[in-house]
Amino acid sequence: MRLPIMATLRDAQTAAQKSALLLSSKRISDHWKERMLPVYARIIATSSLLFFALLCAALLPVVIAGLTYPGGMRIWTGLLLQPLNMLVLFALSVGYITLRVRLGRG
Repeated sequence: MRLPIMATLRDAQTAAQKSALLLSSKRISDHWKERMLPVYARIIATSSLLFFALLCAALLPVVIAGLTYPGGMRIWTGLLLQPLNMLVLFALSVGYITLRVRLGRG
């Protein structure tokens, strides 16, 4: 599943950069700044909330697996955090990303 996490972060970053440029500009009137800053703030707020929701959605399968694992979440978390298991998960992730990029589904 491909979640638009990076696009959401880019939207927030773009709005933050635009608001900083708006504030530092001497050519733009204070009236226009007062009208545009709430717009940028709304974009940043919605992007931040969407980013949080996407992170929760990405972690949901791990939490479900932990809740159904014999021994519960504590044992599941302990298994996931062992160095060898982390290395295997990292290698699988890099392999998956490499495969997706090579197949053109980036």
